[in-house]
Amino acid sequence: MTGKKYILKLMALSALCLALACCASGKDAQPEITSVYSGRASNYVKSNPVANSLEESVEEPPFSSYTYDFKVYENNYMLTVDPDDKRTGLVLTLEDKDFGFSTFNVIPPDGYVVNLPYSQNDASTVCTVIKGTENENSLPDLLKIDFYLASFEDESLPYSVSRLYTVSGGTLKEFKVYDMRGGDGSDERKALGYIPESDIFQPETGKFMADPKVTQNDDGSLEASIVTYTLDMDKMEIYCRNEPCTIDSPLYYGYAAYAVAGNIYRYFKDTSLNVSDYENYVEVMSADGNSSQYFFKVDDPRFSTVAELRSYAEKYFDKSIVDEMFLSAPQQYRDIDGELYTIVGDGGYNATLGRIFITELEENDDGGKRIMTYRTKQEKFNEEHELTGYVDGGDFTLEINDSETGFLITQYRYPNS
Repeated sequence: MTGKKYILKLMALSALCLALACCASGKDAQPEITSVYSGRASNYVKSNPVANSLEESVEEPPFSSYTYDFKVYENNYMLTVDPDDKRTGLVLTLEDKDFGFSTFNVIPPDGYVVNLPYSQNDASTVCTVIKGTENENSLPDLLKIDFYLASFEDESLPYSVSRLYTVSGGTLKEFKVYDMRGGDGSDERKALGYIPESDIFQPETGKFMADPKVTQNDDGSLEASIVTYTLDMDKMEIYCRNEPCTIDSPLYYGYAAYAVAGNIYRYFKDTSLNVSDYENYVEVMSADGNSSQYFFKVDDPRFSTVAELRSYAEKYFDKSIVDEMFLSAPQQYRDIDGELYTIVGDGGYNATLGRIFITELEENDDGGKRIMTYRTKQEKFNEEHELTGYVDGGDFTLEINDSETGFLITQYRYPNS
């Protein structure tokens, strides 16, 4: 077996804690992200203003201000974030080493509101500082501010969006965002007022992406798409593009394949296949006759029997993985009167584990078979959903072939198990 190895430079994320961020930047030259956690509901402004005022007066002081260390290459700054007088926007104050001050007002995009923390205790969640890099593709620190829909009248708008800022020429400036996804395939620019995502990360230096979106084609097959946001530091611009998820782009091919794998495996771990009729069910007694379980008919046009479901899974996963999927599934898929039934429910969700990051790719030729092995790491959170570090995310291995899916998954660990 011969092979070649690609090391993909990725950034480590740290908890949103200034002390940890400073320590991390001193120990490790790789970039880090001081991030708002993904369990975001507790960080939003609550919808009941009367309850808010009562809770704030009794429990915690309201948010007033937060200060970050901010570094732009060799220059160090202090960045203070305050709500404006109406508490509808933010005022950013930048202080340089000579105690010079400049301010920048942040006004939310139309239809959106700024994410003001519930209390001063949550002040560090008002923004996200993405620590810069000091490698050959060096970046300054970046500031990310998130905004959330004020109402849900326009369903075409994303729920949350973001903007990026950094210090340029000694003052704080906003990146202009351009959508380069021309409808005719051209690279025509369309100005946007924000990044139409908020939960983004850097798969490589200077390029952001959100989690891949998985869609189902007319034939029932799954396809993942990835949108990236590339920074141009000289022009202070961000370019939104559809990332090719092909084998010629192995990093994004891996993220896309991993997303497809999770979309299938979740029906054997987190949740059952769709059930529409809850009135009709079949009660099945246990072998000892002391208990029973209730099975409901699956409503999914892709498969109507266990054999069809298994055949579908084997288009993507190696047979040994599929055997384990069916064996351990709490949904206990089975045929009843010749039709596919399931137990409605889930197998639990590990909230202390977060996003998977590809850190390394190893490519091998195994007897004429092209094998792609992706090494991964996974975010680890504490009970307050604060990022505390990373754990081994396991290897994700693909056998590249000429089938309708293009690959077969031969090694996989479900990320939330």
